Amino acid sequence: MYDVLQIRKSSLANGIEYSGDIFAASNSTIREATVTSNPVAVAEFFHHTCDAVLDGLLASGRGGTGILGDVSNHYGVVDTNGRGMLHLHAIVWLRGNLAFSALRNRILDDADFATRMIRYLESIIIQGIDESIPHDAEVNLPTTGPLACDSQSDHDYHLTLTHDSNLVARSKQMHSKNHFATCLKYRVNNRARHSCRFGMPRELVPSSKVDDLGVIHLARNHPWINPWNPAIAQLPPLQSRHFLDRNCRQSAVTDQ
Repeated sequence: MYDVLQIRKSSLANGIEYSGDIFAASNSTIREATVTSNPVAVAEFFHHTCDAVLDGLLASGRGGTGILGDVSNHYGVVDTNGRGMLHLHAIVWLRGNLAFSALRNRILDDADFATRMIRYLESIIIQGIDESIPHDAEVNLPTTGPLACDSQSDHDYHLTLTHDSNLVARSKQMHSKNHFATCLKYRVNNRARHSCRFGMPRELVPSSKVDDLGVIHLARNHPWINPWNPAIAQLPPLQSRHFLDRNCRQSAVTDQ
């Protein structure tokens, strides 16, 4: 990392001009060197990011309204993958949520309640991508989300954020069609040995529906995309733009 910084400082001091692509590559090298040489800094950054999401966005246990509504509490466990990358598995409880059996019965017996429940879940969990939004696979995803401009109306800015979160989903939320080693972890019998434990690819669902058991199946237009939340996907201050797997248990909402 020291060599890269010294080269950049020396070159700038001597008036040598570089393209933006070269600086982007060197910035990536510096970040990678920082991560591998200072795991404590990475852990602290991860901790602050989790606090920002749980306390700021979800307003968990604070009596306010967050992006999921009124969250009464949460429980999370930090884990690492085979590459040592920190990630959070969390359960979030919504205030006033019904017990599973009561919630299921009401969904089955009250069509209006079921419709409102589906509308709420569709606002926080997306299982598809908007194919009408232009996408260029050759263009790299920006490292930060769009910022508001004074000339933009709220509606126009919301459209900009919608487009940006869709690009993030295309880039970060797609499950590999070749799968990963973790996809086959824990598979010990021959019947399930070659099946993905995440259920990918998943069956398409043209529109959200409630089945005979009272289970809600949200609309899905892509078999390989992981469930995602548009508000978290477009976090410019945190520069998150990361993988997120969001699911609803009919007594809680879970982040993975």
